Amino acid sequence: MSSFGSLFGGSNNSTTPLSTSTSSMSSPQSTQLKNQIQQQISQELAMAQATELVNKLTENCFQQCITKPTNSYSSSEETCVNQCIGKYMSAWNVISRHYIARIQKASASGELH
Repeated sequence: MSSFGSLFGGSNNSTTPLSTSTSSMSSPQSTQLKNQIQQQISQELAMAQATELVNKLTENCFQQCITKPTNSYSSSEETCVNQCIGKYMSAWNVISRHYIARIQKASASGELH
């Protein structure tokens, strides 16, 4: 894993200035702008979800595994944290795959337009 941004579809922070008037845009330009906005929203949503995942897994794994916070972890605490993170990531991946499949199915059937 190189970074959370690439792992969860993070934003590349490149934005295209939006015109306040779209009435002069032709249909292909309007469609392209709509697609760009949808892509940017999707990337920002993915980053928000990744942040939420990290926050939840940090909170829950810390509460579950660290009994007395000190300057270092015991080997049992480290093992517990690693297993906890592994479980969260596996669950996240399963849920994400099913969610994406549902969205794609709904989109293909015209439910999301």
